[in-house]
Amino acid sequence: MAATTIGLTTVSFGLAQETGVVVQSFTRTETMETSELSDYNGTHAAVAFSNRRFNVSLSGNATTAQGTIGAALSLTANATAISNGGTHYITDSSINLTNDGFLAFDLSASNFPSLGT
Repeated sequence: MAATTIGLTTVSFGLAQETGVVVQSFTRTETMETSELSDYNGTHAAVAFSNRRFNVSLSGNATTAQGTIGAALSLTANATAISNGGTHYITDSSINLTNDGFLAFDLSASNFPSLGT
């Protein structure tokens, strides 16, 4: 169902429709490792940031389980939300089946930009 937003034009509402699945939520996190250097009295003297990584988590519904560990995550409609170069590789995959609900899935994927595609 399309939404009508009133007010700010600088915010987004909802997710784009993906083929074959219904994405209910989507999170992208950027992380980097830190290396810290302390001087003689234990005070931080320098810090370096390296090994940039993008992690994506999504939850949704589908007719079958989604994702194979180690496979590339392929999103078409929401691709710009995770676009940062390189490929996201699925690291975790789970499904939830209930008596009174639809098959639900959770996926996590990590991207290593320095590896390229």
